[in-house]
Amino acid sequence: MPLRVKHHFAGWLGLAACSLTSCNLHPCYPNDPGPQPFGVAFSTDTLGTGKGFRKAEAFSAYLVRYRGADFSQPLDTLRASDRPKLPMVFYYVDRTLFCNFPAVGSPSDPHSYRLEVPASQKRYDISDIVLEYGGVDNCTRTIGRFDALINGQRVDTRRGYVATK
Repeated sequence: MPLRVKHHFAGWLGLAACSLTSCNLHPCYPNDPGPQPFGVAFSTDTLGTGKGFRKAEAFSAYLVRYRGADFSQPLDTLRASDRPKLPMVFYYVDRTLFCNFPAVGSPSDPHSYRLEVPASQKRYDISDIVLEYGGVDNCTRTIGRFDALINGQRVDTRRGYVATK
């Protein structure tokens, strides 16, 4: 009998310690975060730097998604609007227009994107998107690397990208 009491006591002690440290008795199967949003913010600083967009300029923007990396086979187009429709890619918050789209594609099926702003005659070519997952944090995969070429310049997209004129 004393052995059985020790076994139950050790089990209860283990459960108490586990609840204090919030350990998980079930194995962790990391969630796949899916396509990551690629974010572009339109600068509205028209006074300080003089390179910001006015609202009407920003709302002339549209995004074209292409098959491949050479911008030759358009798949679809999404336009900015002050009356957003689904799918929402453009958001206007606090006098700033944001363009967030899921970065999809793989080395075997690459995509590229062209963000056009006709009212200011600006174009942003987005290609060679690299998304690499790191380790696991709180049962979710972390992102080790997320970058792209924007007009030929490599940009770490985890920090966001601010478009200027």
